[in-house]
Amino acid sequence: MFAGLRSDCERWGYRCHLYEIEKDYPSLMSAWCNHPYIIKKGIEDFGTVLFLDVECRIVAPIPDSWRAPLVSIRWPAQKFWIYYNSGTVMADESCLPWIDAWIRVIDSWKMGELDDADHVHWPGDLCDELALGAALTALGVEVRTPRLEYVHRDSTAELARGYWKTPHTIIQHPTQHHWPRVQDLMESKKLFEQNYAGAPQEAERLLSAGAAPRTANGWTFDPSRQLYAPCEYWPEHARPWFDGPVQLTSAQR
Repeated sequence: MFAGLRSDCERWGYRCHLYEIEKDYPSLMSAWCNHPYIIKKGIEDFGTVLFLDVECRIVAPIPDSWRAPLVSIRWPAQKFWIYYNSGTVMADESCLPWIDAWIRVIDSWKMGELDDADHVHWPGDLCDELALGAALTALGVEVRTPRLEYVHRDSTAELARGYWKTPHTIIQHPTQHHWPRVQDLMESKKLFEQNYAGAPQEAERLLSAGAAPRTANGWTFDPSRQLYAPCEYWPEHARPWFDGPVQLTSAQR
């Protein structure tokens, strides 16, 4: 996945570095709780850093208004335990006190040991971002908060949850790498609607015309079998089309 982000950094003239962690994480929560450790390491190695999840893409130059401390927020806005999204963080040496506090809260609350059963509304909604909010609030730190739009594709938000974009988009933060592990057909369709670069309504047309599989915007559609999947996961992880509406929410993933 890093190849895309690396090429974006080369395109825009940014230095980039990938920290490869030689560790098997028992859950996504335990992996997410590693975020502040990586950010701190980046500051120690490079000074000011823009931390991005490895699947992110940079589609426009980073604006001068983006300065540390900066943390993206979910949009539409969510409640305190998932208000932030830690997949985009800009930080420098002045941020180390709240990053250290973030780490202490994660460790004290043993957040990396939580599993899917430990949640408010959705599995994974109690994680490192709750600890981040606690640390920032306790220390009275005000951060810049660019919005990560999950639902509305006419948004002026600077981050998009998926591979779609608007004239305002700077960072795309896709989620379709979760596709292989998502077996529920409704949840699979949510991933499709969240990530598809074109209009999601195109899927019904692509699945109703002809018989041979066809590709569009990085997805494969098989009308004869009513199957679909991201191209990189076709055909091993092809899923039957869910013929019903789904509702996206910034509270999930």
